[in-house]
Amino acid sequence: MKKIFRTTAISLAAMCIMCTSAFAHDAYIDNMNYVIHAGGEVDGVSGTNSLEALKNSFLYGYRFMEMDFNFTSDEKLVCIHDWDLDYCLTNKRVGEAMSYNDFVNAKVEGKYTTVTADSLAKWLSGKTNTYIITDIKEDNIKGLKYLSDNYCWICDKIIPQIYNENEYEQVKKLGFNNIIYTVYKLNFKDKTDTDEIVRFAKTHDLAAIVFPDELATSDYVAKLKKSGTKLLVHTVNDESELERLKSIGVDGIYSDVFKENLKKPEKNTDKKDEAAAYNEVKYQNIISRTDNNTNSSDNEN
Repeated sequence: MKKIFRTTAISLAAMCIMCTSAFAHDAYIDNMNYVIHAGGEVDGVSGTNSLEALKNSFLYGYRFMEMDFNFTSDEKLVCIHDWDLDYCLTNKRVGEAMSYNDFVNAKVEGKYTTVTADSLAKWLSGKTNTYIITDIKEDNIKGLKYLSDNYCWICDKIIPQIYNENEYEQVKKLGFNNIIYTVYKLNFKDKTDTDEIVRFAKTHDLAAIVFPDELATSDYVAKLKKSGTKLLVHTVNDESELERLKSIGVDGIYSDVFKENLKKPEKNTDKKDEAAAYNEVKYQNIISRTDNNTNSSDNEN
């Protein structure tokens, strides 16, 4: 029995070393142009990070699902956007993290199954060309280390988002090769410093650069295109906005809804064109803010 246990332990250790050191880029990631946000939608409800939402997204053919992560009060990683809202209807206090057991036994919106790192790994195992994009809200490196240490066999199916340049090498060392650089947590000056973003992208292997819709001007996109890296925008739920983004060179979007459920454009094309022109001016005004605005509040993905 001891010999069997020792052999199994050695095999698992070897597998984890392989997972965290040498898994290759998957060419299928080049198809990443429509990312389903927070697991997707189920029964017309978005943002649940629930097992039903994941299954529904997979059933409808989506293979890139972003999930939000936070730690429970007893330091277990689970899928929930934050602890400020009572997603599980438990009457908990604002900002108070649930325990792992309470979270597992709770229901999102009173009816949907919660997802933990453990149940996510079980669901993801064996699914080809299916990826989870992480949005770890509190401590990104701690959360990614938790995934790498405990679920190394799905590391090649995890696409981490990093929130600043300093996280890149740390995440690489944890064994994640497909890394997205999302700028939404940066201060305004840094997220609009396209020269620095391009420099970073050219010197680091990135799966994509992701930025908020409010930054998606033709000028901003044209500058980031020089990086040669896939460009994605969040969060887009409108078909006409998707078309606008495509027209200026954006490669894809994050969305709360499936493609068929994107809000349809108005039939009056004159009004639509006027709205697009207004938005472009609005976005350009945002880009041209002075450094005095760098401490303004950031949008959350």
